[in-house]
Amino acid sequence: MAAAIFHVLGAHAPYGTYDCTGSGAVRSWADIARAVFESANGNGERVVPVSTADYYANAEGPVAPRPVHSALDLSGLESVGFHMPDWEEELGE
Repeated sequence: MAAAIFHVLGAHAPYGTYDCTGSGAVRSWADIARAVFESANGNGERVVPVSTADYYANAEGPVAPRPVHSALDLSGLESVGFHMPDWEEELGE
């Protein structure tokens, strides 16, 4: 993330919002957690996906709405010449 920030500043990129996340395949939060658990402890099968509705089913009071699809768009960073590494390759390292 720091490298992306310094690149945007050094390139005098246009003012705006630049999403910053690993590139590569878009996965659900459960898929990402499963990959992290598998890489760290070899127990990725223990991650159980939970829908947003189920997660907040017993919440008291208002709940902030969650997007159905929350993938970030790296085209802003790429337009100023910065390419984020693939998150799955980085996780392996």
